[in-house]
Amino acid sequence: MNEDKMKAIFLLAGLDIESHYELANEYWPDCAEYADVRRASPWWLVKTQYGLIKIGWRKRVINIDWSDTEYRSGVSKFADGSDIDVLTKDDVTKAESMVHAYGYAKAVQYLSALDLRLQQVAYAAENPVENPVG
Repeated sequence: MNEDKMKAIFLLAGLDIESHYELANEYWPDCAEYADVRRASPWWLVKTQYGLIKIGWRKRVINIDWSDTEYRSGVSKFADGSDIDVLTKDDVTKAESMVHAYGYAKAVQYLSALDLRLQQVAYAAENPVENPVG
C-alpha cells in the first residue's frame, strides 16, 4: 500500500496521524525473488495519540497491528469491570491486538472501530470507579 492510501485509510477511519514511518513488507520473504513486490508494497508504522499502529498488505489481506496501544480485543474493560467490545465479530484472522482486513473498506471499518475502542480505554483509565464490579 502506498503512502497516500495509508493516509486515506486513517483519515476515513477518523484516526489522526501524528507521524508515520515506512517499513519493509513483513509478509514477503527478504530475497531477490520477492524484491519487487516488497518494494511496491511497504508496511507503515503510524503514530497516533493512542500509540503505534502497524499496517500493511499480506498476500490477500491488510494486516493491522495495534500491540503498542492499551486496547486488547476481548480483554480490555471499562472502569466498572464491564467488557469493552471486541474489535470485530467477523470471521477473519484476529487476536487481542491484530486483525486481518479483506480490502481497504474493511481496513477503514476496523480502524474506525479501533479508534472508538481506544477512546473507551483512555476514558476508563482517566475515570476510575471506586467500587468496580467483579
